[in-house]
Amino acid sequence: MTKRIFIITPILLTFLLLSFVTTQKSTQDIVTTHYIKRFDDFKLTLNKLATQLSNQSTKKEIQKTYLELRQHYKKWEYVVALKDPNFIKEEINPAPLPKLEENSFAANVISPRGLQVLDELIFSDELSKQEITEQIQYLSNKLKNYIPTKLYDRDVFEASRTGLIRLFTLGLTGFDTPGSINGIFDAKYTLTAMHEDVSVYQKSFDNKDSLLSKKIEELFAGSINYLNKNSNFNTFNRAHFLKTYLNPLSEILLKAHKILQLELPNEVYLSPMAYNYNSKHLFAQNFINSNYFIQVPEKFINNKTKELGRLLFYDPILSSENERSCASCHSPEKGFTDQMPKSLATAKYGSLKRNSPTLINSVYSERLFHDMRARTFVDQMEHVLTSKDEFNSDMISLLYKLNESQEYVTLFRDAFQLTETTISATYVQMALSVFVGSLSGFNSKFDQYIRNEHQHLDKSVINGFNLFMGKAVCGTCHFAPIFNGTVPPDYKESESEVLGVPENPYVKKPVIDSDEGRGQALLKEKVYFNQYAFKTPTVRNAALTFPYMHNGSYKTLNDVMDFYNKGGGKGIGIIIEHQTLPFDELKLSKSEINDIISFMNALTDTSGLTTKPKTLPKFENHPEWNKRKIGGAY
Repeated sequence: MTKRIFIITPILLTFLLLSFVTTQKSTQDIVTTHYIKRFDDFKLTLNKLATQLSNQSTKKEIQKTYLELRQHYKKWEYVVALKDPNFIKEEINPAPLPKLEENSFAANVISPRGLQVLDELIFSDELSKQEITEQIQYLSNKLKNYIPTKLYDRDVFEASRTGLIRLFTLGLTGFDTPGSINGIFDAKYTLTAMHEDVSVYQKSFDNKDSLLSKKIEELFAGSINYLNKNSNFNTFNRAHFLKTYLNPLSEILLKAHKILQLELPNEVYLSPMAYNYNSKHLFAQNFINSNYFIQVPEKFINNKTKELGRLLFYDPILSSENERSCASCHSPEKGFTDQMPKSLATAKYGSLKRNSPTLINSVYSERLFHDMRARTFVDQMEHVLTSKDEFNSDMISLLYKLNESQEYVTLFRDAFQLTETTISATYVQMALSVFVGSLSGFNSKFDQYIRNEHQHLDKSVINGFNLFMGKAVCGTCHFAPIFNGTVPPDYKESESEVLGVPENPYVKKPVIDSDEGRGQALLKEKVYFNQYAFKTPTVRNAALTFPYMHNGSYKTLNDVMDFYNKGGGKGIGIIIEHQTLPFDELKLSKSEINDIISFMNALTDTSGLTTKPKTLPKFENHPEWNKRKIGGAY
């Protein structure tokens, strides 16, 4: 009998333990439950809003329910935007502007729809209940068949860190809430949901690092408390909030992700990301991943390739007459522009249609040129090389010349570890891509301050940043940290804007510049809302890149700010129905404008970028070619 009990007891114990384990929810199950509940709450509140509209509720009641809807949406969004980014970006919460359908044979126009349209409608002066009902019906249909998927532990941390980028760049700027300007309240609910999910891992943190859980708790609680106490959109101190809460929170969540030994994005995804997940936060120097944009194999991204690209950049051998180089229009002393209203054409004969944009941080864009006609740097180079007004050459002619230099042949073989004895187009394109990709400037005075590398910065600069990202709504088009039109948090799509830029703003009755920009660049994009549309450039190094706009029509930043402050083209009498810049005056004071300019000036950084080659490669059989000047004759 004793022996039988001894055998049965372990079996019973094992059964009881298994029963206990199966009744315990895993961390993945818990956060998935949170995710599904938030989705259900969002749908239920959307139905509630629909009912109110049919019951003829008051405007105040409708707005109150809509803000409740945003609470549930923001709690759900931070995860679903990671799990299904296109669903959020293209279907639920796209920008409230018409756009062209991607990858379609024809120019299929998609009308504005989704939450941002709803935000504008519900907070407009007059409620159009029919239009609001149409948007609610649209959203309901999209949500009807959506099934939330299971979350993995790694999803919580990646979604949280990506969500912090979205919260700051799209939420606190007002981009997400063009009607209600509800971004501060949105941020609070996003952080509340993140906090709830990350807290599920508290025991795991305590087992790995006893102080980690406490620090995470302090940062979440502190950030939410700060938002509760500072809810005025125009006066909210975004610089303080970023430095004190969001940057440290992003950094410690990365630490938590690694301490728990969860898979990192580069271990899960086949395609590279446009931003570097291993960077500490939004303003880290290595936040943006230039390798993603230049599309060069990583083994070729090294100092030898960069220096070869530098030689090509400053060498007039690329042009037909051996007189013009890339640096002719992109001078390092001028912020890699030429500081001309419109750039000189070949042989100094007349001018080009537009001016030369800066090349610093230029690769961080989905599309290139003012009119966005090129999709890759290789395409851009081909345009310049073959343009009769620029290099007036072609790749065959260029390769012939380069292969006439034994010095160039040796440099290419060394940089790309080649066995062949001739230079090919691919390697020329890659060398130039690597060099231009190295023109990255994220170490300005402002960057150093926001990273806590320096504790002091002029109050006017800090105030200018807060205005830029808030009241002046600059940050809704010039997205941080590049401050160009490449849209966070994935930084894969670049925007253009219709501003109503005049031909000459210094006359009594300005008229629209005749250049139609994107509206005449690509056949498929010749639609009404692209007429007079131009790519949104970076404002980094704006102190060096005058004159401003594609046609150089504005001489100073003060003049540019005055244009925006008046409401763009409409404010100076140029009426374009599809102007994307808000028509309303910004009502910025002179001191506020000066502060914004101080902030832009504090974004100047050309350190380590302006070194020129001391000599150019020789051509043994063409001594006349050896007379060419570094950087070109003009």
